Amino acid sequence: MYRYILIIASLFLFSACSINKPAVAEFRINTNLILSDENAQMCLDKSIKVAQAFSSNSIMSIKMNYAQGPNKQFVYSQSQWADAPNRAITSEVERLLKESKFFKSVQTSKSRSNNDLILEINIEDFMQYFNEDSTESYALAAVSMSLLDASSNSVIASNSFKSRVQVKQLSAEGGVEALNSALEDILSQTYQWFIGVCK
Repeated sequence: MYRYILIIASLFLFSACSINKPAVAEFRINTNLILSDENAQMCLDKSIKVAQAFSSNSIMSIKMNYAQGPNKQFVYSQSQWADAPNRAITSEVERLLKESKFFKSVQTSKSRSNNDLILEINIEDFMQYFNEDSTESYALAAVSMSLLDASSNSVIASNSFKSRVQVKQLSAEGGVEALNSALEDILSQTYQWFIGVCK
């Protein structure tokens, strides 16, 4: 009898110690870019492969990082990316090039097909920043791109794009909204760059 009482008491003890963790919110990188009706004829006969973007390890993770002041960096505990930013940004660039119709075909990095051009992407920054006392915040996105001739690996054109957007709501959700806006701006700059490259 004493043994049964001990077992029941243990069950109550362990159930009382269990902690219900709050659900982690997942955020997506999703842009709403409206393209102008430009025509870039010189690239229409070429195919392009978009290589997987290079980035720091933090941008290759679903963990959502933010910076405070000049030296501190933290991770949001209850928020994360639905997909790692480097993969999501690569997909957004692919979508931009497909919708722009600048090229005969646009292939992903996993494609085994032969292509005329390769686009290399380097994500230099993609993060939310707070000031020291967390009263202000902004999102910063910085991306550089190089267009390569696939047969010779020589650089045809390269450019760097940067966008800073003030965060309206001092939270992870506010940061994601600003980062999406910053990425939209960079994609718009990229679109204009390709118009010039393809003329």
